Amino acid sequence: MDLAHECAAIPSKNRINPRPIQPKLTEAFITSMIACMSGKPAPEKLLHTKLMPPRLHSTVILRPGLLARLDEGLSRKLIYVGAPTGFGKTTLVRTWLAERKLPAAWVTLDENDNDPVRFWTYVITALRTFDHDTGKSALAMLSAPQPPHFQAFLTPLINDISRLAEAGILVLEDFHTISAKEINEGVAYLLSHLPEAVHIVLVSRSEPDLPLAFLRARDELVEISAANLRFNLQETEAFLRQSLATALPPALIATLQERTEGWPAGVRLATLALQAADNRQDAERIIQAFSGSHRYVADYMTKEVFEAQDETTQNFLLGTSFLSRLTGSLCDAVTGGAGGAAILERLERDHLFIVQLDHTGDQTWYRYNTLFAESIQHLARQRMGEAGVQAIFEKASAWYEYHQLYGEAIEAALSARLYDRAIRLIELYIEIHDVSEMRTLDRWLANIPIERILSNPEICLNYAQVTLYSYDRYSPATYARMEPLLRAAEEIWRNEGRLDRVGRVLALRGMASLWLGDFTKTFENARRSLEYLPEQDVFWRGVSLLNTGFEELNAGRISNAQNQILEARALMGAVQNIHGVLAAVQMLAEIFYHQGEMEQSALLSQQILEQAVGGEEMLDDQGIAWMNLANIAYEQNNLERAEQCAQKALELARRRANETLVVQASIRLAYTDNARGKLSQAQEILQSQIAKARNPSLLRDLQTTQAHLSILSNDTASLGWWLALISAEKQDGLHLQKEHEAFVLARLQIAEGRPGEALGTLQKWLPEAVEHGRLRSQVRALSLEALAQAKSDLSKAGQALTQALSIAQAKGLRRIIIDEGAAMASLLQATIPSLSRRPLVIYATSLLHAFSPEMASKQAAPVYTEPLSSQEQRVLRLLITGLSNPEIAQELVVSTNTVKSHVKSIYRKLNINSREEARQIAREMHLL
Repeated sequence: MDLAHECAAIPSKNRINPRPIQPKLTEAFITSMIACMSGKPAPEKLLHTKLMPPRLHSTVILRPGLLARLDEGLSRKLIYVGAPTGFGKTTLVRTWLAERKLPAAWVTLDENDNDPVRFWTYVITALRTFDHDTGKSALAMLSAPQPPHFQAFLTPLINDISRLAEAGILVLEDFHTISAKEINEGVAYLLSHLPEAVHIVLVSRSEPDLPLAFLRARDELVEISAANLRFNLQETEAFLRQSLATALPPALIATLQERTEGWPAGVRLATLALQAADNRQDAERIIQAFSGSHRYVADYMTKEVFEAQDETTQNFLLGTSFLSRLTGSLCDAVTGGAGGAAILERLERDHLFIVQLDHTGDQTWYRYNTLFAESIQHLARQRMGEAGVQAIFEKASAWYEYHQLYGEAIEAALSARLYDRAIRLIELYIEIHDVSEMRTLDRWLANIPIERILSNPEICLNYAQVTLYSYDRYSPATYARMEPLLRAAEEIWRNEGRLDRVGRVLALRGMASLWLGDFTKTFENARRSLEYLPEQDVFWRGVSLLNTGFEELNAGRISNAQNQILEARALMGAVQNIHGVLAAVQMLAEIFYHQGEMEQSALLSQQILEQAVGGEEMLDDQGIAWMNLANIAYEQNNLERAEQCAQKALELARRRANETLVVQASIRLAYTDNARGKLSQAQEILQSQIAKARNPSLLRDLQTTQAHLSILSNDTASLGWWLALISAEKQDGLHLQKEHEAFVLARLQIAEGRPGEALGTLQKWLPEAVEHGRLRSQVRALSLEALAQAKSDLSKAGQALTQALSIAQAKGLRRIIIDEGAAMASLLQATIPSLSRRPLVIYATSLLHAFSPEMASKQAAPVYTEPLSSQEQRVLRLLITGLSNPEIAQELVVSTNTVKSHVKSIYRKLNINSREEARQIAREMHLL
């Protein structure tokens, strides 16, 4: 999307203007902003009138004390105006803005704004009235197929706000309609980092789920409550004086004040009734009968307000009371009449509980007072019946669709119980907006009878996808909700011969099975889906290739896995699906780990940490990245770093209730404690997780780790339970899991003096690891083979260990050898004298240090004594980066012959013969 081109008509912020003029909030202006943010014509998503502050009536009473209290909010972050309906909250704020001539951005909220994408789109669009450039980046992030977590888009928005040249007010009206936790958390985050350039006003009927106590304590909050908003006697008298042609005696005014308890809406209701009083006796009767109870007010509205209107007006009110926003042509569409615009104008002039929102071109938008609308709705249902009400919603839905207000069209169709129409509109909505507004789609679809949904395979698939991402994807209950939808879609599409669509069903089912830990179903569905999905179905092929790549990885066939995962990453990148891209990178990092390429693996995990920002679901990606970094740090014998990374992974896993990651992090922490000699603490970690484990595969990993640590601490007598476990285990487990169990079993057999059995256990695993390039597995198999051979043939043991050391030294692997304990230390000590390559000797000696410094000091291995000169160190540094001699000469501004002399001297001093040996010995001895 070329935002520069789309926004070319909007004035630039880069101009000298000490007092920016707030643009007039017209429909044309908002349309231009929406077009700018979406790259296509509006209005499909935003209802413009929600961004319009209501117009003030001529009977507004100025309340200097409250206006002064609001003025105090200009030095605070938040102004909270909270009171029940009818207390004049909106009127007060609107009066203040008008009196003080303050630049303001306004959003009127309702229940439909509990979708985070929708909510923040409205808020950011409103803020753009201060400056067209504000929120561009945030809006672009919100328009992504899978929008990010609120911190990701609020951070650039906050930075934009901080650059505003003049302070402004953001008003969020009817904030009590917002119940979504994620939205409240986002507003709290915005408040905690709010620049001085903007102040927020919340208008709400109930206290929001925000840190008000914290803001109070920091003197960053101004509050106006129902007690502040109640009319006092003088204000009630002033209001009546402006509203009535005949003055009331003080006694009647005092009675009305007592009856209404200063409730402004009650006073207004009374004035409407009093307009029909012909004399003081009528007025006294009306006031004496007046009550402030909600039921009575609704009854009063019907009898004293509605029935006082002419028949034409009554029919108009009955027909339009269900509309949340009103304009002339919409009212004409639902009533079947004409002159709707004129009637709305007259209702406003008569102050009949209607508020004008905006006037642009030939259309003026209004809304009814909520209490008034609800009262008339109740009456309409009694007089028109449900069929008549449904007919109103049907006509409204058609009008909304014609004007491309698809969300409102869907809401009206659902209210009319026109489910087939709602399904068609939802399909159109998804085609335009994808499935990014998950919660909104889930709410719509949940209101459609399931039998209607099950007859539409496309809606079934979309609903299943929405369910997976809207609920706990690790829960069997979520899968149980999805499966009937997937089964219905698959059956219909198979009968229609649409196997490409069946492929999508299988791909989604495989994805859901993966999060449940049912790998057999995951791999089976993924393979079958790829048989059906065409090449152009990029997203779903990417999903299934990730799963088949995961299958190949866990089968140990890492070359095959790498090919499939790289293809999946390309496909996910093509559709800009960040979750799929990150999943691919995670598996590539794991592949490098198995290949012993620790630097490459760590680099990919760091990339994940940089890119996995956004929604709560990104915490899974972050946790997996920290887990891989913990594994790498442990392998490099950096125990402190390993513990730190594993703890971060564990914290994120617990936040997400990710059992797999919790178990993996706990196992790594147990090995780290064991390496530090904290054997009992390591076993406690494992025992705690074993007691909680629900997933059989994860329980199996925990129990094998428990057995392994017992073997390393020479406690082998009590492992009969584990032998029985793996002997009885079915043969459908993951291949790499079986390999690990085989290595632990071989270690047990060695510890119990059965080296021949150990060699038999290891027999198949080494060649298989060599075939598929799993270098870590090769090192471990060779190390165990060396320990087994050492019982009878030190020569063969030395050969096996030398081979293991050569691979491990080239890749910088350490713990894989150190973890074999004292027996390995003894064998290593005996093997070092026979090692011929100096870098290997230095590496092996450094491993002995990790076992015991005293043991390493006994080695007769040659040590580095003759120091390198400063110039030789510079040459060595360039040498190991891969530069040629002429390139080194050019870098150091010397001749090539001089460089050759330095290289020759370096080789002599270090007793080496190649650049690779130079690289290895420099790393092992920390020469640079």
